[in-house]
Amino acid sequence: MAPKDAPADARLLDEDAVMQICFVTHDAEKSARWFSELTGKPMPNEGKAADPDEAQAIYHGQPARVGCKIRMFAFGNIDVEFLEPGPEKSAWRDLLEEKGPGCHHIAFRTRNLTKRHDYLEEKGHKLLQRGEFDGSHGRYAYYDTVPDLGVMIELLEFNKDMEPQGDTARAAE
Repeated sequence: MAPKDAPADARLLDEDAVMQICFVTHDAEKSARWFSELTGKPMPNEGKAADPDEAQAIYHGQPARVGCKIRMFAFGNIDVEFLEPGPEKSAWRDLLEEKGPGCHHIAFRTRNLTKRHDYLEEKGHKLLQRGEFDGSHGRYAYYDTVPDLGVMIELLEFNKDMEPQGDTARAAE
């Protein structure tokens, strides 16, 4: 949280762009193949979540070992991601089990995950899961905006864009 004497940062966006929309699915390869055929975009290679030791994931406030398979389509203005969660409990698995395949989150890039975390929590949107990217070049955080938006909001912070954040360089615990 911000110190009591610090002014609150009353915004979510650092830039006027949606970075990504993600769909959870039982089979990322099958969903991506369908999307590839539909759009004419080439089939992307399979990606994955960071290895558990690198990811340092937190799920509902507790350390977690979460995994997923990812197929990412790059468009000029946005990425479309198909994500197949691993069997363990995660923000991905939860939404897939509760609602079935469909839109999981809308992602925004941020330069200060700590400030945006505080902003979203102050708005009543609880942090559900966070972790490091594969390759340790940034971090992600999912917030529960499902009751208001129908999907989660994900914030993506890349090391190369990160603002100085003092002792809280990582998203709040």
